[in-house]
Amino acid sequence: MSEDELTPESTSESTKKPRVLLTGATGFLGQRVIRDLAGSYEIIAAHHGGLEPSDNVQPVHWGASSASPEALVALSSPEVLIHLMALARTEACSQQPELAHRLNVEVAGRLAHVCCLRGIPMIFTSTDLVFDGTRGMYVEEDIPVPINTYARTKWEAEQLLSQKFADQPHLLTIFRIGLSYGWGDEAHPGPAGWVLNALRAGRSVQLFQDEFRSPIYQGDVSRAISDAFENKISGLFHLGGPERIDRYALGVLMAEKFGLDPALIQSGSVTEYQGPEPRSADCSMDNSLFKKTFGWTPSTITEGLDRMASDAVHNQPEEQICAGANG
Repeated sequence: MSEDELTPESTSESTKKPRVLLTGATGFLGQRVIRDLAGSYEIIAAHHGGLEPSDNVQPVHWGASSASPEALVALSSPEVLIHLMALARTEACSQQPELAHRLNVEVAGRLAHVCCLRGIPMIFTSTDLVFDGTRGMYVEEDIPVPINTYARTKWEAEQLLSQKFADQPHLLTIFRIGLSYGWGDEAHPGPAGWVLNALRAGRSVQLFQDEFRSPIYQGDVSRAISDAFENKISGLFHLGGPERIDRYALGVLMAEKFGLDPALIQSGSVTEYQGPEPRSADCSMDNSLFKKTFGWTPSTITEGLDRMASDAVHNQPEEQICAGANG
């Protein structure tokens, strides 16, 4: 179904469930949000290909680079907008900065504008990478200093949305998400999926022992998004796990959990990274405000990996399993 075919009447009114407009529906996080929320919400799932209708999920083919964000919101009449869509690959953003700005900043701003006009709450996902990584354990009051194109666009989008909702701050929730881990698909494996798939194929990988993050289980991100809407929680929150860990150590834990050979993981240093833009060394975050406001603590790494293992057993065949994350 295209955006031109979408009308408020085209979804079932008999369910009487809250209607959610979700962008980025086929992405790593979008897939999980749909899986977790479909039982309680009527989801208008905006995507650019590869999504079939299912119970309580109405796919809407929407190319953000050309289609109208305003029409998408106006025609779907949601009770909340969950905006996950972004050009999130750091290398792609570096190579196509204008496209990154259009998708990550301009589209977010246009969606925010129509949400403001209609009084629709907006939940926006940003990234821990907005920080330069010079010290770690960042709190919400710390001023971002992004050092790559992707991070700059997400920080710019945060500021733009805050300006748009300046007169209605109760309608805007922003999550800066740490490195998330969980199951995705072949098209959206993420860096963790790249590691597991390589190890499963017997290939060695290099992970940095001096690049620190606050990893968060994918299901906890989905839960936080749902809680924000259900409990009308607004504001800026650092959504990371309770532990600060380096990428190498995390990779070893994942390998051991899923019966793969950790000896295939080589340790390296972020100072040796040869990519087009620098990497932040320590983007770990303090999640105290999130815990205080939402009333629960995200899973530890051990707990999260246990839940991943359970997800793998119950949700999909092993050959289709990939782990994913942002950044």
